[in-house]
Amino acid sequence: YLFDINGNPIPAGSSPDIGAIQSSTGGGGGTPIANIKIFLEAPFSGGSMNTALRTAGYIPLIQPYNTAPWSYSGTESVTSIPAGVVDWILIELRTGTTASTLVARKAVFLKNDGSIVDLNGTSSITLTGLTSGYYYLVIKHRNHLPVMSASPVALTAASPLYDFSNALNKAYGLNSMISLGSGVYGLFSGDGDVNGAINVIDYGSVGNNLFQTGYRLGDIDMNGTINVLDYTKVGSNLFKSTQVPN
Repeated sequence: YLFDINGNPIPAGSSPDIGAIQSSTGGGGGTPIANIKIFLEAPFSGGSMNTALRTAGYIPLIQPYNTAPWSYSGTESVTSIPAGVVDWILIELRTGTTASTLVARKAVFLKNDGSIVDLNGTSSITLTGLTSGYYYLVIKHRNHLPVMSASPVALTAASPLYDFSNALNKAYGLNSMISLGSGVYGLFSGDGDVNGAINVIDYGSVGNNLFQTGYRLGDIDMNGTINVLDYTKVGSNLFKSTQVPN
């Protein structure tokens, strides 16, 4: 018994009672949303992330995950980048832990306060074509290590916030995120070649593009310019790897 008569997920570990509605979350039969908060290590400072890429006009208007290794064919695009946006983020929903259980993907925006929002820059992510239920949330960024929720998350038309940033155990695996101080956690930076592991090869993504500007994987600190400071971001996380199952 995973759902009540209105399609609302019954909290994990609960048993259905004799009533018609076991768990009223406001979800009903509407389109589910994803309400997620997460931080990236590289642009994080003082409790929020900088928006240097947006300020410089480098963030593309079309989602950037249409190449390997993501090979996402979504057509998400905007006419302008909304205020407060740090970068594009790719989210995945899985019914199990492995990649073979993938049921949805969407490119959306990450804002400087850690909220992941739809293309209008303010709304939670609408998951059209998906039914209310329990899903693992996978978060991917261009040059940070991906993470996945530690357990399936109940998604309805009124999903509560899933905040990766407030506890290390919110992410699947052991020590899957980096401490950003003051009890805040975020994604490890430094995966310049986007293979899920940070090693000496990632120095090449910096070295091969030194002194270049723009929207590039080698811009590890996400300030729009590739220089020796980007080496530091790689070096500080050497030998870290994602724990999101393939």
